[in-house]
Amino acid sequence: MKKLIPGILLFSVGSAFSQITINQNHMPLAGDTIRYSTASALGFNADVNNKGTNRTWDFSTLTASGQDIYNYVAANRTPYVLYFFGQIGLKTTDSIGINPIVLKNIYSFYTKSSTVFKAEGIGYSYQGIPLSAKNIDDDEIYQFPLNFNDSDVSSFNFRFAIPGNIFTYVQAGKRTNIVDGWGSIVTPYKTYSSVLRVKTILDQTDSLITQFAKIPVPRRQVIYKWLSTEERIPVLEVTGTETAGVFTATQIRYRDKFLGLANPLAPSAGFSVNKTSGYVNADTFNLRGRATPFASSWNWQITPTADVQYVGGTTKNSQNPRVVFKQRGLFNVSLTVSSPFGSGDTTAAGLINIDFGVGLYNTSPASVLVYPNPANDILYINYHGPLQIFSATGQLIASLDHDASKSIDISGYQSGLYILKTGNNSMVRFMKM
Repeated sequence: MKKLIPGILLFSVGSAFSQITINQNHMPLAGDTIRYSTASALGFNADVNNKGTNRTWDFSTLTASGQDIYNYVAANRTPYVLYFFGQIGLKTTDSIGINPIVLKNIYSFYTKSSTVFKAEGIGYSYQGIPLSAKNIDDDEIYQFPLNFNDSDVSSFNFRFAIPGNIFTYVQAGKRTNIVDGWGSIVTPYKTYSSVLRVKTILDQTDSLITQFAKIPVPRRQVIYKWLSTEERIPVLEVTGTETAGVFTATQIRYRDKFLGLANPLAPSAGFSVNKTSGYVNADTFNLRGRATPFASSWNWQITPTADVQYVGGTTKNSQNPRVVFKQRGLFNVSLTVSSPFGSGDTTAAGLINIDFGVGLYNTSPASVLVYPNPANDILYINYHGPLQIFSATGQLIASLDHDASKSIDISGYQSGLYILKTGNNSMVRFMKM
């Protein structure tokens, strides 16, 4: 909802020369993949009072400490097409929350017209179901056309109820935009000969509402953005706080090329396991993931993947999964952790060794003699009584009441390793050639 500020829409002599107009054509499009860099805000002391006509801003000394990408997609290319029609989606994070409430695949949705570029809500998945939370009052980020000396105030109200109505999160307030300068700017990426500078003041209250109380947290942010007709995101965006006219930067982003840098706030991954060897279909391995500084999503990869089963209600996306191996072999374990600031991963090659075995592993081979071993067609066993023969993967091949004076015909068995289990739970391995 737009309200013009009286007295701000002033004509400037300088504004008649070399300034630009920003409109909907200079906003993101579906399919845009736009890279930006982040820089440390420590020691940032740019003169934010450098405003007015035909100004020069030089930020060429900024040093990138991390990079990320804005990847805009059409709403119909997301799981939330039933809630958003014609909007542009921007994935903000893989997941947020902790068990039992974990929201995944988070997208923010925007729309634009000849008069406005605004945020309309988010899409998220809960327990595999695509859901949405829409703004009660849309957040009008820019109002068009945008020219030097323009100014406006708009309100916004976003309400999100946690599934199950455990609590509600409300973000409401007002956005003030003031176009207070135009000129040229130099960034580490390039020089832009004509830009508009927009000062945005966000006065908002974040409220957590439960059945017991409402906890409001007032918050005020000041954001300086330099906009160019050459880009569809700000060429530079500096966020911070302002007290008694003194601005303190907390975050810096600027349009950039690929530098091969990760976001410095992205998490690093690590993990441990309770043991590194065991038997097929028997031992349970407890993996414990960790992330520094924090992670909102977890993704385990154990290869070969076809030979792994997650048990105890855990999955490959659990922080601490439990797994049982279905085949023998040497297994690699990888963990990828993600947060809104990026991702990190780690791999341990050949970490877990799985051997053949079935049932309880209280073998006592000295009590049973199997020969020849390896064998081709005939197997002799100095045992009288019931016994079972299993494949290496635990499949029952034969069950019989054996006479120690007789042999066993294994000519029809496939070549490989087998386990013989007697009635007293003794087990012996033999090889069929």
